[in-house]
Amino acid sequence: MDFTLNKYTLLLTSLKNAGYTFQTFELFLQNPQEKVIILRHDVDLRAQNSLVTAKIENKLGIRGSYYFRNVKESNNPDIIKQIAELGHEIGYHYETMDTTSRNSKLKTQRSELLLDTAFEEFCENLEYFRTFYPVKTICMHGSPLSKFDNKDIWKKYDYKSLGLIGEPYFDVDFSKVLYLTDTGRRWDGEKVSVRDRVKRDEQGGESSVNVRKHYHSTNDIIKASDEGSLPDQIMITVHPQRWNDSLIHWIKELVMQNIKNIVKGGLIRIRDRSY
Repeated sequence: MDFTLNKYTLLLTSLKNAGYTFQTFELFLQNPQEKVIILRHDVDLRAQNSLVTAKIENKLGIRGSYYFRNVKESNNPDIIKQIAELGHEIGYHYETMDTTSRNSKLKTQRSELLLDTAFEEFCENLEYFRTFYPVKTICMHGSPLSKFDNKDIWKKYDYKSLGLIGEPYFDVDFSKVLYLTDTGRRWDGEKVSVRDRVKRDEQGGESSVNVRKHYHSTNDIIKASDEGSLPDQIMITVHPQRWNDSLIHWIKELVMQNIKNIVKGGLIRIRDRSY
């Protein structure tokens, strides 16, 4: 069975044994190691699962970055505090272009007002998460059902003016850093990912690590790690709610994600036809 906590532990252990250093995104931006895993967690749902993965990582001597949304499914103050106390980085998983656009008073307003309101909400939420941790990095939430891309807020504003040092989709050279994400409950889920995508080759050549072999299962990544065929720098994005040892939760996540994949696949086809 894939996407169990046992499998997750095996993945981390394999990467450690292969000689990788684990860094938070914050530390990678400040002092990137040559052979490194940037371990990122997008806490979209079931915040309690993130505490479980955080404890597993702590036992292995690993630190990662945990990005929380300001919604009840993710924003659990007690869990955020515990994860920070375990030595992990806390970041803000922002989605204010989406949340602001739901305001009926703004739907008919010009986009400039929407951007301004989204930025104001962003700043308020950032200060809230800074009560738990001196937040230095952020990461957008995909909001697949929204017509707005949450990264659009930075077409007008500059997050670095707020004391932030990085956002993965802007501040990582993905021609050199392999991007692995469990979006879609698979490791090759681009066809069912509306916005969790990186440019496959920013340098225009086959040298990019993201045009090489794709991995479908966690075992595929473990095998490549054991064989030494993975590149030296990797960002791994984990959604903790996907990883369960409980059979009931495992099956529920499998079924729900399969339904989501069908919906998101349809949205992507509609989007592609409109271009």
